[in-house]
Amino acid sequence: MRIHYRLSAAATLVAALTLALTALADETHDTAAAPKSVTVTVKAGWHVNKEYPWKLVIGDTKLDKSHFTLSETTAVISDAPSGPAKLKGAVCSGDQCKTFEEDVTVP
Repeated sequence: MRIHYRLSAAATLVAALTLALTALADETHDTAAAPKSVTVTVKAGWHVNKEYPWKLVIGDTKLDKSHFTLSETTAVISDAPSGPAKLKGAVCSGDQCKTFEEDVTVP
């Protein structure tokens, strides 16, 4: 009985932490994928960190910061191959910067 209670409590904690981490990305930016492109658009109060080494990895293909068009409010990569990808970037608000890593699928 105690083991079941502990496992249930642990599962609840993991679920809560997962939701909290997902919400963090939603509070700072939105990510949209379209054929051959991925666009990150920051939310109000945030800006794209142009100094961060942005990266998109799709299989064996690694597209570095030189493939991104970075502006104050968007980060766009427009030569992405299709498939599941890992996107790494960073956004800032005032003197606070947050890095993120998220899974995206380029259609």
